[in-house]
Amino acid sequence: MKLLIRENDRKSFTFLYDSRYNNCVKMTKRKEEPMVEQWSIYKFRILVFIIAVAGVTQGLLNPLLSTLLEVKGVPSSVNGLSASALYLGIIFVTPFCPMIVRKIGYKRSILIGLVVATIAILFIPFFSNIWIWALLRFVVGMGDSLLHYSTQLWITFAAPAAERGKRISLYGLMYGVGFGLGPQGIHLLKWGNAVPFLVVGIVMGIAIFLIYRLDLGGGLQSCQENETNISMMWIYRLGLIALCPAMMYGLLEAGMAVSFPIYGLREGISKEWVSILISAFVYGALLLQVPLGILSDRWDRKKVLILACIIGSVGMALIPLLGNQVYALLALFLLIGGFVGSLFTLGLSYLADLLPAHALPKANSMASIHFSLGSMLGPYMGGLLIQYFGGGSLFYLISTILGGFVILAVFYRSTTENRREETTSMM
Repeated sequence: MKLLIRENDRKSFTFLYDSRYNNCVKMTKRKEEPMVEQWSIYKFRILVFIIAVAGVTQGLLNPLLSTLLEVKGVPSSVNGLSASALYLGIIFVTPFCPMIVRKIGYKRSILIGLVVATIAILFIPFFSNIWIWALLRFVVGMGDSLLHYSTQLWITFAAPAAERGKRISLYGLMYGVGFGLGPQGIHLLKWGNAVPFLVVGIVMGIAIFLIYRLDLGGGLQSCQENETNISMMWIYRLGLIALCPAMMYGLLEAGMAVSFPIYGLREGISKEWVSILISAFVYGALLLQVPLGILSDRWDRKKVLILACIIGSVGMALIPLLGNQVYALLALFLLIGGFVGSLFTLGLSYLADLLPAHALPKANSMASIHFSLGSMLGPYMGGLLIQYFGGGSLFYLISTILGGFVILAVFYRSTTENRREETTSMM
């Protein structure tokens, strides 16, 4: 179907071809389109700092509590189940995020997310019961869900299309910086169990102050009718390959943060080296996060995703063979993290390429749910595998999952790609 755009309307209107409804859908004028926020590099910098703070929180919380529970002698499967509560909180809130952002806007949504997460973190040192910790992790996940969804959506809509991959990769980069710093909070335990949580609470307070002074616009107000008419199956048909990386990244991130400390301690690796290796995995992503994002803007996001998963699959299969050779593991973790650490941000960028703008709020929430499901499965599956089959089985499973995605991505062809070829040939 050829897209017909009148010359006089080319600058004023956006026309989207929707294969599901077999027609052209005219959106509102750009100057009145609230979904597209005005790009501001200053706002972007504040938001990525907020994301770095959120990364510190998640990077510290799971490995720190997992280490404390392992020292107490809690079974690894129960340890992983407790860690999954954080991601259960994310899943619980994510379906409501589009409605919340539409009703109260980006700024208030981010503020609420930050405040809820901060309060829960500051309560953790007052308790030692594993299930109370699980409840507080659940609350932290609720706050993180709203925080991440709001910031991701603002960047996706506001960033210029030609540099969307770069901007979202910078978002991932700053989250990775924070996530990599988080495990270092384990070293603060020598001054008391409450000190790491207090430090994180102070940093979160700074983030709350900064976002309070920021104007991010009103949020989602239009296209609600178009959005509600979009089915999940339609989004899956167009964006399956872009949604899978979110789940894989969640499984990888949570599995490494929660299960690797258990695996490492049982392999004879010291607590200090466990935190160093987890940080190396995250900082490896920092080395290639932006270069891979820029490469995906200029080359092809799908091919970059396939390349990253091939390297990640091979690297994960090698980890059990190295045992407790910490320097070899350090080099391997840097390499693997450098490629698989960009899966989530590459997936978000690819999702924005495949779907029309009015489908992105629902699609982004689906990506967040996929990430949370992977994050829940990672710690629990990791704990079970370590307990019953040995630590190496976890890495072989991750390697198989990454390899399976490569096969799927090679052979799966979305209807969006077919439509683009058809539109190009008929224009």
